[in-house]
Amino acid sequence: MKYYFKAWRKYLGFHGRASRSEYWYFTFINIAISLALHFGAVAAGFEELVLAQTMPDLVYLGAVLMPLICVGVRRMQDVGKTGWHLMIPVYGILLALKDGDEADNKHGAKATY
Repeated sequence: MKYYFKAWRKYLGFHGRASRSEYWYFTFINIAISLALHFGAVAAGFEELVLAQTMPDLVYLGAVLMPLICVGVRRMQDVGKTGWHLMIPVYGILLALKDGDEADNKHGAKATY
C-alpha cells in the first residue's frame, strides 16, 4: 500500500523515476478498486452504462487518470526512456516490466524504496 500512496503524493510529478513496484502496485490497486466500484454499482442497480462503465467507476477513473499517467511517465524514465514510450501499447508494457537502470540516468537517481 505504501507504493499506492507514494504515487498519490507525487500526483502531478512528471520528474524523477518510479520503481517497478511503485508502478505495478499503483496500477493493480486501481484496477481492483475500479472493478469493485463497477460490480458494486451493477449489484446496486446502476444499469446505465457509458462505454461499458458505470458512473461511480467513471468518476473514479477520472480522478485517478492523471496520477496514473504521471507514475507511468516516471516508470518509463526509470528505464531510461521518455514518457512517450508509454503510448506504444506492447512496447510500453514491456518497458514497464523491465528492471530500471541501476545507475543514475538523465531523469535522476535510482528509485529506491
